[in-house]
Amino acid sequence: MISTYIPYLDLQPYNNRFAQQDLKTFKEIQATGKLIGGEWVSRFESAFASYCGASHCIGTANGLDALTIILKAEVALGNLPEMAKIAVPAHTYIATFLSILHAGMQPIPVDVEELNLTTQALRQLHQKYDAIIAVDIYGKLVGDEVYDYAREKSIPIYCDTAQSHGATNDKGLKSGNLARASAFSFYPTKNLGALGDAGAITTNDHELAITCRKIANYGRESRFVNNLVGVNSRLDTLQAGFLLNRLPQLDTDNQRRVEIAAYYLKHLQNSKVRLHSLDFLNNNVVHVFPVYVDQRKVFVDHLDSQGIGTSAHYEVPPHQQKALAHLNQLRFPVTEKLHRTEVSLPCHPLLTLEQMQRVVQVVNGY
Repeated sequence: MISTYIPYLDLQPYNNRFAQQDLKTFKEIQATGKLIGGEWVSRFESAFASYCGASHCIGTANGLDALTIILKAEVALGNLPEMAKIAVPAHTYIATFLSILHAGMQPIPVDVEELNLTTQALRQLHQKYDAIIAVDIYGKLVGDEVYDYAREKSIPIYCDTAQSHGATNDKGLKSGNLARASAFSFYPTKNLGALGDAGAITTNDHELAITCRKIANYGRESRFVNNLVGVNSRLDTLQAGFLLNRLPQLDTDNQRRVEIAAYYLKHLQNSKVRLHSLDFLNNNVVHVFPVYVDQRKVFVDHLDSQGIGTSAHYEVPPHQQKALAHLNQLRFPVTEKLHRTEVSLPCHPLLTLEQMQRVVQVVNGY
């Protein structure tokens, strides 16, 4: 007899924790009549900038737009050339690549060593590139040495922080305060998730912040003056309010994710299921807890038959997608193996000890 089904992530109870606050926020915003921009967006931008330790936060419609706007702003400021070549880890979601393409630039994929981009991989890259986009994949920060390398070589470095809200490095600096600019997604499944699409840019550069804000709002200098070719990518006022309700809970939720991951690393014992070392927990908020198996479908079907939901991050890497056919001939062995074998186990703040024990029992029984 299968016990109660354990979903990978059920957003209904996850968000029910904030239902009363959200209803109050909705009524307050509705009463103001200010449904685009306004106080709630400003409050969230200020709160999130402070949380990250950054000087500026610019709300956007989503994370992809956030990264695209950063790159477009750098061109407008003369900090990157048009059609710039951007070194980017092959192991990421396609949105990272799309942001580069939407900015009129060229992605230069780089294989990872275990999970993240490394200085060794960058040193071995023979193609010339104008900038780097690091990716905090699964919630684990890119190593400080990558930022040190970029500074040493005077190469602009940006970060796709869509999965690392709240992660802190060994110096106490948070995600969003490590790169020249960072792009966050607040997609509902993220560690800090909205009730729809939302995103943000953080930076410590005043001119970059001003330019990003202009581009995100039609390139406006003022109401009727547009001095840049912009887009319509503003943070929705309701989503800003909902995010304000969730931000105070983020650190507690992140700590719970790390505790669950530590439990898994200690108790999962199956020679057919590969795990990361304990180093995986360092500088990580565990947006995803990955395991790796040679026969993914068989493993996923086994867990599903025993009432355990899973996900995959991600089955097909960007360079093998039909949409990016011009990259299909490239080979990145580590990335391709990760995408071929990865399975994500339930690892969210509402997971109970009994559910964790059940996940371990079923995985170990595979």
